[in-house]
Amino acid sequence: MIDLHIHTTASSDGQHSPREIFEMAQALSLRAIAFADHNSADSLAEGERLSAQFGIAFVPGIEFDTAFRDRDLHLLAYFLDHRSAELKRWIAQIFQAKLDQTRKRVQRLNALGFVLDFDELMQESGGTLPTGNTYVRAMWKHPENQDDPRLRAFIDGPRSNSPFLNFYLDYLRAGQPAFVPLSIQATPGAIQKILGLAGIPVLAHPSDTPLPDVHALIDLGLRGLEVYSSYHDAAATAKFLDLAQARGVLITAGSDFHGKKIKPDVDLAGIPGNEDELFERLCQAAGRSSFRPG
Repeated sequence: MIDLHIHTTASSDGQHSPREIFEMAQALSLRAIAFADHNSADSLAEGERLSAQFGIAFVPGIEFDTAFRDRDLHLLAYFLDHRSAELKRWIAQIFQAKLDQTRKRVQRLNALGFVLDFDELMQESGGTLPTGNTYVRAMWKHPENQDDPRLRAFIDGPRSNSPFLNFYLDYLRAGQPAFVPLSIQATPGAIQKILGLAGIPVLAHPSDTPLPDVHALIDLGLRGLEVYSSYHDAAATAKFLDLAQARGVLITAGSDFHGKKIKPDVDLAGIPGNEDELFERLCQAAGRSSFRPG
């Protein structure tokens, strides 16, 4: 079994360290895993070291925030070289753009009546880029927000089953009241950057994306779809499996595991279709040997 979409503490909404992820993967007898932290390569060097130690194949990955046709899209980039100076410059540019986006999100949330301070939010995220998880934690520290039924819905109400993801879905993504587009990071340009860095661009949990947009991105160089995902029910999985096969792009499987405190309903490798063959095909597409730890 494999899992090609895992978050570590290099993401502000990741619960577990790289070592803890490898320990859990070993307990599950996984053969290959990929870290895919938000706009960050900070866990990848350690992932490579732990791969050799645990005997589990490791795919270096990053999950980039991008925008296409007024919609936030998450783009997985596999096999990028975390030592690349060009990649480091790109990540630094994204970080600055995300900071600007975060300031504007805070302003919109304040305008909606929530109490939130940008500096407190960044402190809560530990210097990493804030996600839905960080917003909820920072806002909950203010008594004024604790009395707000809109926020309580994510703590002990109808949206508390996965509060941090649900806050993103209800407030921060496209079409929601605190949405702010990330203009610097258009999906087509990100695809070309990943390809230029000898990486494999894959659209994460494509059920977020209208089918015409998926086809357009494949025409623009997208190499794969995360068909098997914790975001997908059986119907969505079947739809994107058919699309990937029809278009001749890679099929990947990723749980989008963040840890039970962040996404209670998502288990490591808890997805259908997480077969070794998908990893082998990804390696072949990148010109890499499969199942070689370290």
